[in-house]
Amino acid sequence: MTRETIVCVTPNTALDRTMVVKDFAIGNISRIDGAIAVPGGKGLNVARAVKILGGKPLTMGLLGGHTGRMVEALVADDGYDAEWTIFAGETRTCTIIANQDGLSTVINESGRIRPSDWRALADDICRVAERDEVATVCLCGSLPLGAPAEAPFELIARLNAMGARVWVDSSKTTLANSIKATPFAIKVNREEIEAALGIKLKTAGDIIAAARRLIADGLSLVVVSLGAEGALLVTERLIAKGTPPAIQPVDPVASGDCLHAGIVTALADGKGLAEALRCGVAAGTVNALYAGGAQFSYEHYQEILCKTRIDAHSA
Repeated sequence: MTRETIVCVTPNTALDRTMVVKDFAIGNISRIDGAIAVPGGKGLNVARAVKILGGKPLTMGLLGGHTGRMVEALVADDGYDAEWTIFAGETRTCTIIANQDGLSTVINESGRIRPSDWRALADDICRVAERDEVATVCLCGSLPLGAPAEAPFELIARLNAMGARVWVDSSKTTLANSIKATPFAIKVNREEIEAALGIKLKTAGDIIAAARRLIADGLSLVVVSLGAEGALLVTERLIAKGTPPAIQPVDPVASGDCLHAGIVTALADGKGLAEALRCGVAAGTVNALYAGGAQFSYEHYQEILCKTRIDAHSA
């Protein structure tokens, strides 16, 4: 079977530096053995996880300056297919500090572009989406400062008109604007969907009801991460809950991205929705056992997959 290409877009690409500092505290001086520097941003995390899981990712995004060249070289050295859009600014750097309790402190630069940079990226994404082997486009993460307010809506509308299957994993205004354009699916956490819809969701039933309203408005699939409790998947005909085994996390950063990657990779491989959710929950869980974001082994993923439960029923 020919695997479809999964286009993983990171509009706000970064260089992520992760440090495990067991005694981290504000005001302390800490010494560590080393840091992990990897290309970062949600789309790049998704791409790394897709590749680990046997899928075929294509990374896209904006790169600029010295940091951008470093990210481009790291991605190439790791053997990923990539088609970058170059802009005149500087790619941002993000710092992740994980402590001995598995809690992470994340310091993200915002990133800044010009409206013309966004238009160039959108044109490049649409050009790639025209290819026969591409059916899934994952738009992941925040927009840089300077992107037009209508950017996500217009891009999703263009991709929908081309017949592309668009997944969105974002937050705040970007997520709210994306939902209005009715992408194929969204992958969010509880706080993100609450903010986008302007409501509080106290129970799993509340989350399912909100997801079903989005389905009624035109989305085909809604995935809501519940953190250590797993994730919910809702379509017009299916409600599924994935529950992982209990673990002691090392670094949970990018676990939501790995959940996303596990689902889209499984669907590209022809698996059903419930099994795709199981794959996603297992990928998100095993990721939390490794520092750096999407650095897990396939063998360890398979171990977690065997221990991940799915409860599914008709909507």
